[in-house]
Amino acid sequence: MRFFSTLKVSVLFLAAVSGFALSAQAANTRVTYPSAVSIEVLGRTMLYTVGFDQVVNENIAVGAGVGTVSTNFLNTDIDSGKSATMIPVYMNYYFAKEQGSLFLTAGATLITNHSSVKNTETSTGSLEIPSSNVMPTVGLGYENRGDNGFLFRVTAYGIAARKFTPWMGFAFGYGF
Repeated sequence: MRFFSTLKVSVLFLAAVSGFALSAQAANTRVTYPSAVSIEVLGRTMLYTVGFDQVVNENIAVGAGVGTVSTNFLNTDIDSGKSATMIPVYMNYYFAKEQGSLFLTAGATLITNHSSVKNTETSTGSLEIPSSNVMPTVGLGYENRGDNGFLFRVTAYGIAARKFTPWMGFAFGYGF
């Protein structure tokens, strides 16, 4: 049931943001500010990610980041005393050239200290660390990169760990 509740909230939020986006069309600022640094709350690494991305053409950007999240023993709220360090790499495809655009994202998140955190789950979101050290991710989001360089993204993710987990991310940053 948690899956459907999270999915419903994600879809409603993206619909609201999309409606706002249609009323706030502006020039293509991804080309004007092709590089960006950001902090994503929740998102691909479950708690926070510090990231960098680069626009490669009008519709595509690639990026990477680093984040960490504490872990619990499986199916408990007992802290394992270990944190998972993760490096997400991804590509975004933007549907519009305007300042605000819906986008699709796909990538993979590498768990750098996988051997020490396997058989645990993240303390945020209870994502079970998979048997592999790589977790594929997909998502649909909305980005607004303003005329002043301010960047905002909201993304609904699907993370393939031990089981497919829906998740959300909110990123704030600066394009230059």
